[in-house]
Amino acid sequence: MNLEITEKAIEWFKNELEFHDDQALRIFVRYGGEFQLKQGFSPAFTVDPLSASEIGFKDVKNDIPFFIDEKDLWYFEGNDLVIDLNDNGEIKYEVKTSK
Repeated sequence: MNLEITEKAIEWFKNELEFHDDQALRIFVRYGGEFQLKQGFSPAFTVDPLSASEIGFKDVKNDIPFFIDEKDLWYFEGNDLVIDLNDNGEIKYEVKTSK
C-alpha cells in the first residue's frame, strides 16, 4: 500500500485546513460515499492529533504529515491510493493496484 498526494492536492490542504502542533491529515474509512474502493465504504480526511491515534501508516509531504490508523489499513490493502484535485478544484481519489 502506498499513498500519493499530488502537489495540487497538497496546496489545497494547506489553503483549506488548519494544522496546529502535533496535528496531521488523517485519511480514514467511512460508510458510504461516492468513491468506493471496497463496496459500501469510501476514504475521507480530517485533521487530527497524531498522539490520539494508533498509526498504521505515516508519511510527510511538503511539510504536511499524514497518516492512516491501523484499524483502517484493511481498506487500502493491495492498492495504492492517489489523492488529487478534479477539474472543479475538489479533492478526488483514484486507485492503482499495488505491484
